[in-house]
Amino acid sequence: MKLFEWFQRQLSKALGGICVIVFAVLVIDVMWGVFTRQVLEDQPAWTEELARLLLVWLAILGGVLAYSGDRHLGVDLVVARFDPRSRRIALAVGHALVFGFSTCVLLIGGIGLFTERLDSGQMMATLGIRKAWFYLVLPVGGGLISLLAIEKILATLAGKGETEVAS
Repeated sequence: MKLFEWFQRQLSKALGGICVIVFAVLVIDVMWGVFTRQVLEDQPAWTEELARLLLVWLAILGGVLAYSGDRHLGVDLVVARFDPRSRRIALAVGHALVFGFSTCVLLIGGIGLFTERLDSGQMMATLGIRKAWFYLVLPVGGGLISLLAIEKILATLAGKGETEVAS
């Protein structure tokens, strides 16, 4: 378990830094796009495409970061009324569902989407890069969430998970 805890701490630090950088670049890009459109009346087309790319990457990586620190959305009104053992089981089932979704949809589906776009040679028109790089965040995020979900399932079943639910 210590390896998982170390991995989760390192991942949170790295993702936090990456998200800050991506968000800063996104803000600068959008501000530049607005400035060039409103003041110069000639917005470069790449600003919109870059903003979309950065927003997708920020959303997925931010989701991984939120799940890592248990700061994601959750409905715990019913679970808060469970006894500790039932609460632990409910949390483990919830993490198992997250694992299933992230593995099947994000990881496996994302790998398929990434490889299809890579093989097709489809390009992002204004950025001049392959569209596959836009979708790479799906399997990356899915793989990370799957690993975190495994750790959370094991920790919850071992009684080390968070069994206190805010009411």
